[in-house]
Amino acid sequence: MYIQWKESLELHNDLIDTQHRIIVLLCRKLDIAIKTQESEQTVRWVMLELKKFVEFHFLSEENLMHEIGYPDVDNHTLIHTDLLHQLDLMLAKISRHREFPEDLLYFLNQWVVNHLVSEDMKIANFIKNTGREPIGKNLYAEYLHTSDNAD
Repeated sequence: MYIQWKESLELHNDLIDTQHRIIVLLCRKLDIAIKTQESEQTVRWVMLELKKFVEFHFLSEENLMHEIGYPDVDNHTLIHTDLLHQLDLMLAKISRHREFPEDLLYFLNQWVVNHLVSEDMKIANFIKNTGREPIGKNLYAEYLHTSDNAD
């Protein structure tokens, strides 16, 4: 297993942190599918689930940047586009048996750690320094922290 969630990856934005945790969860799910020798089709379905969630996450994060007036949104969006392109290339190589799913885990580990620490932290710092909040921020606790809201 390459990727582990660490508190140092927290951006202190409930919506984005929750999505980042789901990406890590899906990476771990892929790792388990590989290690337990699930069928090639099952591994492919997990990889597709991961890809689709990453696409959703990038759109969500880009919307957040627009909502708060983040000045580097265009550059950050280009980074997302490049990462998705790299992910698509890796998935295509895996489907042609030119790469292994384990290589995807290594790539994702590098992406999660490097992108969160270098790029996403800039967004968190912008929010902290400007006080600009995304739409519906007060709803995050109600919908994202089920253990806190359990009756």
